[in-house]
Amino acid sequence: MKINLPLICMGIAMLTLWACNTSKNHQIYNDAQLDSLFIHAIEHHKIPGAVALVSYQDTIIYHKAFGCRNIDAQTRLLNNDIFRMASMTKALTAVAILQLQEKGLLNTSDYVYQYLPEFKSPRLLTKVLPDSSFTAIPAQSDITIHQLLTHTSGIAYGFQDDQYNALILKNNISEGFGHDTRTSRENIQKIAALPLLHEPGSAYTYGLSFDVLGVLIEEISGQRYDEYITEHILQPCGMHDSYFIIPEQHRHRLPDVYEPADNDELQITSYADTNYPCLSNRQFFSGGADLCSTAKDYHSFLQMLSANGTFQGHQVLAPESVAAMLSKQTSLGEGDSYQGYAAWVTNALGAQNGLSNEGTYGFGGFFDTYCWTDPKANISAVLLLQMYPNNNHQIHEKFQKLTYELINQ
Repeated sequence: MKINLPLICMGIAMLTLWACNTSKNHQIYNDAQLDSLFIHAIEHHKIPGAVALVSYQDTIIYHKAFGCRNIDAQTRLLNNDIFRMASMTKALTAVAILQLQEKGLLNTSDYVYQYLPEFKSPRLLTKVLPDSSFTAIPAQSDITIHQLLTHTSGIAYGFQDDQYNALILKNNISEGFGHDTRTSRENIQKIAALPLLHEPGSAYTYGLSFDVLGVLIEEISGQRYDEYITEHILQPCGMHDSYFIIPEQHRHRLPDVYEPADNDELQITSYADTNYPCLSNRQFFSGGADLCSTAKDYHSFLQMLSANGTFQGHQVLAPESVAAMLSKQTSLGEGDSYQGYAAWVTNALGAQNGLSNEGTYGFGGFFDTYCWTDPKANISAVLLLQMYPNNNHQIHEKFQKLTYELINQ
């Protein structure tokens, strides 16, 4: 379907731009280049819209919305609109696990089967057969919570591995964004029945480990995953516009997801499962994928981490837990960054090759959302798009470059 970006939508968006451009020392920032980045990308049909936020020394100096929630309807995007954060959910799941460890209810070195018996004695995949059944051999060790937190458990995502995807489809396993009546526990019982791709702790495989952690949180806390996260993270961090099921009165604030069309314009994504935030009767909540939030709310989460686990007087996470989350937890999969718990943290090589300083950490999501904090530069930034497949125009990279230029001007 051909969609032309209406000029009126661009005009409305530009008239309604908002920003707080004054820091504590009253420095005025020239943000014209950042504005131009998004205006140009929308005019040339690279993205339908964006919300961008930059803070410096704990003060928001840039917060603007560009483009449309829906191109055909010409509904303008606002800077408090609610986005599908997808894998940026994982950061909150990691915080929840560390909170439970602080209370003495678990230890990251514990075996998962101590709490979820279905994960006792996992098997290793040897072959996927033509009918999508499989052969497997016993693993040499069981999975630990630490291995779930670092994606070294051997549990995969189907979209990451063709063989594993055949098993995911045959066994009707949800990878998040659920549209049925299953519970989270019912879903991970199916995951537990599948073989692992490798011995626990022997390799890095991005996958459904955080969905298992979500059920672990339910089992130990006695609360449903979304209720635990809301009570123990969203509310203490002042994230009052963040949801797992968006209330009906706020659903108009959820932008549509777009993809590139053959005519170099944009069309609604062909990915089917984008309506999950509006399904009120869901019982399944992915610990790796289901949060919806705003740029300002997620920035509050980043502020909490930057302040050693404290937000406006609330101790959400102990400083030693924050340090564990953002420190090197495994060397597996390391390149320009090392892996903490849910976070990828820039290492010395990454600092040498890129713009950010060593120790910069960030989180990203399936529908083209990303954020990062550079503690040495006192910068945090959030950029929210809604694209799948993700845009291939390096918008995030250009945004990061211009953000550093904005601070250093």
